[in-house]
Amino acid sequence: MAVKARETLESKQISITTLGILMVVVVGYTLLYNQFANTLEDYRLKTIVGVISLVIMMGGFLISLRYITTIYEMLITHDQFTIERKIFFWKKTVLEIKIDDIIKILPIEEAKKIEGPMRNYTLTNMDGKRKYVIQYNKQGKICCAKIQCTGKFHETLKKQVKI
Repeated sequence: MAVKARETLESKQISITTLGILMVVVVGYTLLYNQFANTLEDYRLKTIVGVISLVIMMGGFLISLRYITTIYEMLITHDQFTIERKIFFWKKTVLEIKIDDIIKILPIEEAKKIEGPMRNYTLTNMDGKRKYVIQYNKQGKICCAKIQCTGKFHETLKKQVKI
């Protein structure tokens, strides 16, 4: 099984504006919690509110880490297109399509009225990496996958599919 093309899609560093927004949210949330906690006199209620507040902050932190550290590895072989998602050290194959099952590969701008359920395997807008929609058959159903890759990877995929 010879590898025809391989591409890694990594999320770029967090922007200054996003970091500023996160800091404002954290400071605002902390100030609101402090104002609310100072008005409570019952220590049990204060403890419960503190634990709930901590769980909310940790959950938000873990969710943001998930989106910041997501990496997609795309691989084209002579008979299959595969996408693996990596988050920290967890690795999972999220898409496997036989090359013969691919119907269309369109730029995202041309794919407004595509049939079938859409799965998204893209990250934020990146320089040199455009978004495309792959339409394919899966067990007799038409499905779609939104991917993001360079022009060279796209051309290799189109040649392999013979579109």
